[in-house]
Amino acid sequence: MPIVREIYGKQITKSGVLKGKLKNALCPFMSEKKCDGGGNRVMARWPTSEPPLNGFFDVSKLENDEFAPCGICSIQTERNWAVCPRRLLTFDTTKPLKSQALLHQKIFDLAEFRSGTLVEVWSEVAVNFRSAGKKFNYRFDYVLKTQNRSPVIVEVMTSSTSVSNKKIKTDIKSAFCNAVLYAEGRSKILGQAPNINIRQVWARMVSQMIAKSEIARKWGGSAIWVVQDALLDYLDRSSGLNLVEMRSMDWKLGEVNLISANIDDPTDLKFFTGPIKSNCGDACWIDILSSPVIPDVNLIN
Repeated sequence: MPIVREIYGKQITKSGVLKGKLKNALCPFMSEKKCDGGGNRVMARWPTSEPPLNGFFDVSKLENDEFAPCGICSIQTERNWAVCPRRLLTFDTTKPLKSQALLHQKIFDLAEFRSGTLVEVWSEVAVNFRSAGKKFNYRFDYVLKTQNRSPVIVEVMTSSTSVSNKKIKTDIKSAFCNAVLYAEGRSKILGQAPNINIRQVWARMVSQMIAKSEIARKWGGSAIWVVQDALLDYLDRSSGLNLVEMRSMDWKLGEVNLISANIDDPTDLKFFTGPIKSNCGDACWIDILSSPVIPDVNLIN
């Protein structure tokens, strides 16, 4: 049964363990700034006047005093899944937490930003462009740039949750409410959370990874994707990718670049890189569109 593992950056281990620590709705990954709800800002929020959490939040600490963000960081199934991109990586901080510091450094090293260099960071950069009847309409998670250098695009890919059932309270909003009550000691039952929808994430990556990497290279820079290891394991099993051959031990940038990050062990970082496509049978990223295996045709009889 999937359950909420972390809210507002704090892990739930038993009933009452976080009593008095959640009412400000702050995100520790963003230097204790107000939680913005991660990737589900509008859909996942709790009206501050709605029972049973009415009167619970310090509305002076919220961005909108009428709503509290449902700050679920991760969900536990057979393994732990990050569902908020801030849980995996954020540049919206003056000093990264220990859990993200090494990942920050690896990205800066890949981008060849020298120590002491001022790096400008833009988040959620929308680019809409039309030419000759074609259009480019994408949003970049982060754009990193130093003076007189081409931009480095950083994309953070975490998991989505599956279609939920409000009647049995497995939707994000209900799961958040139950998790807060349990963490505060008001309930002895944590309740069920929505499951992980890995296929939806795979579809988003397929539609964006190659296009954004091509654009970054045309601009003279690079794109770096940060993906949770659990999600990458799924992509390895469920597509034609040959990640063993794409593993880079020397951490040198290629056409498409991906860092695998482990939310349970911040030191467990792996780097994968390779060409978008290959004409000689070598491993390439276009293989993400291929089937992992070819089933016997008799299986459809």
